Amino acid sequence: MQAMMWLELLDEIWRECWKPPDRRPPWAWAEEHVHAIPYSPVPGRFRADNSPWLKEPLEALVDPRVRVVSVMASIQSSKTTIGELGLCYIIANLPGPTLWLDQTDDDARDQAESRIGQLFEDCPAVKALFPSNRHRMKTATKHFSNGMTLWVLGAHNKTNLQRRSIRWLIGDETWRWPNGHMAEAEARVTAFGWLGKCLFLSQGGEEHDDTHRKFETTDQREWTFQCPECELRQPWKWENVEWSKDARDETGEWDFAQIRATASLRCEGCGHQFEDSDRTRRRLNTTGRYVAQNLNASPENVGFHWNALCAMSWGRLAELYLRAKQAARMGDLEPLKIFYQKRLALPWRDFVDDFRLEIEPSGYRLGESWESEAALDAKGRILEAPFAPEEAAAPMRILTVDCQMDHLFAVARGWAADGSSRLLWHERLLTWDDVDELQERFGIHSNLVFVDAGHATYDVYRECAKRGWTALMGDRRPTFLHRLRDGRKVHRFYSPRRKVVLNRTQGCSVFYWSNLNIKDMLARLRRNQDPERGPTWEIPEDAAEDYLKQMESERRVKKGGKWLWQQIGDRPNHYLDCEAMQVCAAVMLKLVGREAGGDAPEGEEEGAGD
Repeated sequence: MQAMMWLELLDEIWRECWKPPDRRPPWAWAEEHVHAIPYSPVPGRFRADNSPWLKEPLEALVDPRVRVVSVMASIQSSKTTIGELGLCYIIANLPGPTLWLDQTDDDARDQAESRIGQLFEDCPAVKALFPSNRHRMKTATKHFSNGMTLWVLGAHNKTNLQRRSIRWLIGDETWRWPNGHMAEAEARVTAFGWLGKCLFLSQGGEEHDDTHRKFETTDQREWTFQCPECELRQPWKWENVEWSKDARDETGEWDFAQIRATASLRCEGCGHQFEDSDRTRRRLNTTGRYVAQNLNASPENVGFHWNALCAMSWGRLAELYLRAKQAARMGDLEPLKIFYQKRLALPWRDFVDDFRLEIEPSGYRLGESWESEAALDAKGRILEAPFAPEEAAAPMRILTVDCQMDHLFAVARGWAADGSSRLLWHERLLTWDDVDELQERFGIHSNLVFVDAGHATYDVYRECAKRGWTALMGDRRPTFLHRLRDGRKVHRFYSPRRKVVLNRTQGCSVFYWSNLNIKDMLARLRRNQDPERGPTWEIPEDAAEDYLKQMESERRVKKGGKWLWQQIGDRPNHYLDCEAMQVCAAVMLKLVGREAGGDAPEGEEEGAGD
């Protein structure tokens, strides 16, 4: 009997030694051996078809031609699962010293005891390799019966990145690691030569941080789908998610229930609208394939990127985005930053934000006439359209100019009597003669030309005096006191007129304006393109990209207990200043806004509000 037992044991050992290695792709191997994924919303065995974007990264992990695999992906889309499944496969099939790094030692301990520990229990092929003393599996260092050693440690502790020579390095959420620690960790695989392999997993971090720079060294493969209508292969782009622009309540605020109900994904080829449903996403993901974006990368470095669009409701994402935009307008950028980093898996580029929701183009083109445009009569009174042509002395058009060192930015806008307006023209000019030509081209009265005098002040005063234009200066004061002829006092968003005398014959008018309240009013006006909700603020379909970007060049922030509009990084803001001066001029003409009667407290902020 005892001899038979020894024979059976030797036979088992012999068969194990001569068993051919399992060279299936790790995802196929995991479908057989991983019986459950810890904390997964999908119970039961791992199924690659539930997250098909995991297949190729797992294949790259064991590809002998690849040394670095960098993954940037959205949260809650099985990103960490790549490391966990890859780890199980390594232990069972390609054992070697392995280091798993989380942010801190505490994070690593939690990972080792909860997710990884539970995963090993639900993977019989790994569980069979547990040491006889099971308590040793609860420590940060885990030894397996096939000689495999696994360390689960924190990347913040630099000591953890030194001394060990490892074959496999798995780094999770590298965006949270200290600067330089990715390179320290990567150096640990050098001793294993071509066998050494690094897997870095992360959401989006900060532009040019270690995670971003590492990803840029790869071929940057993007998860794509093929449109079933036109067969165009395309990435999952956030700008192709659309929803009803009428999804607003009676106060003009977004109706999020309607947004979720109307959200869809537009094919960028044929324009087909895909309904927002799990069934649609599964259908499109069955056509999924990675497409490399950086063909000049070393073949040793491969990268994978996908965002939440392939795994999450587009209506829910739209709600998160719009709520983040609302917070950003109040000066809190954190929700917007989180959206881009965690949902779109993109590095934060200082208020990275598209402008399509803030500015919706109207159905006209630059330079076209507008039937609702008002006019001025010979006495300077505003004439509401329609009016007899002989009554009009000049169209109700305002030209504003931002002066720079060697060039100028100009915006011409037509105004209706109710305060609605349309962008008529915008252009970067080189000389004051160019401004003259633009003024003449659109028939703008000299009294309705306003020039920013914040830069090259004397030159601006001189040109304004020669042409009868008005100089403007932005100011941090919220309001300016005006004394009326009847003795009353009012606070306005612009100062009383100041006359600047240049010589005996020339002078110009100068007004200061509240940078805070005028730009608050601009922010409020530009959000409305619906005439039923008040004055509209419109732009043409062919507005230049540069104009649109500059309109998103400042944010409202609170400093020292006071609100102000602050330039974002080094973004040009010249067209934004031109549009702010348009609003200032419209306030002066009483086209928009209202006066505040009585003595306002010093420093009181009036206007569009928060």
